[in-house]
Amino acid sequence: MIDITILSYNRSRLLKICIEEIKKRTSTTHRIIVLDNGSTDGSDLMLEAMLEDQLIDQLVLLDENTGVHWGFGRLLELVQSDPYICSDGDLVPCMPVEGKDWLQRLLKLQEKNPEFAAISCRPHIFIGGVPDWDESEEVIEVPWAGAALRLMQSQLVRKAGGWEKVKRPSRDAEERWISGKLQNLGYKVGYARDVRCIHLFGEPDVGEDPWGYPIGTAHGHREVWPPVYQFSWNRVGVDWETCR
Repeated sequence: MIDITILSYNRSRLLKICIEEIKKRTSTTHRIIVLDNGSTDGSDLMLEAMLEDQLIDQLVLLDENTGVHWGFGRLLELVQSDPYICSDGDLVPCMPVEGKDWLQRLLKLQEKNPEFAAISCRPHIFIGGVPDWDESEEVIEVPWAGAALRLMQSQLVRKAGGWEKVKRPSRDAEERWISGKLQNLGYKVGYARDVRCIHLFGEPDVGEDPWGYPIGTAHGHREVWPPVYQFSWNRVGVDWETCR
């Protein structure tokens, strides 16, 4: 049983797609644990309905936006498996390949590469620099691994001290933080070359809570807005089923 933890804030449309597709595309035995960080867009009612329908297994609803560090730290307290999945609420895994789903393939990679404390799925669009996939091994080492259905060794995350124990309602470089802590223990972080996912992206930035990404290419990605319908992925040449 592998725990899949998901953190979300004001992304009800994307979160619904994310959870539904994870359920469709994951045959490996798992639990889905969702923490909503004080959303004001109706996410709470949607998630409560999903809990009742057994689409998710455990739900935490916070009254305020505590930020990513605090949210991921709270989810870690609920994790029972080692390793586990730590993810944002806008990632969709690829369909099973050769009879193996994305989670089974990640687990096999982690077993073969125990020096990696965290291995993320390969998103179809990156923010920032893009690794050289053609020249990479099955797992490519990077300075920090994003929360793209990221498989993490629970005991090592706890040993490293987890995320910063502070409430700040913003993104706040949590990926660099946790990756750095794991690297300080002598471990690597990376991306799986052949285990892919679609990054739906969040809503445009609103006010002082920049949890999404604005329309356009300011953050190094192509214009793919709106991200929530399959036709938009076809339009930019991404196949919804295979994520290729």
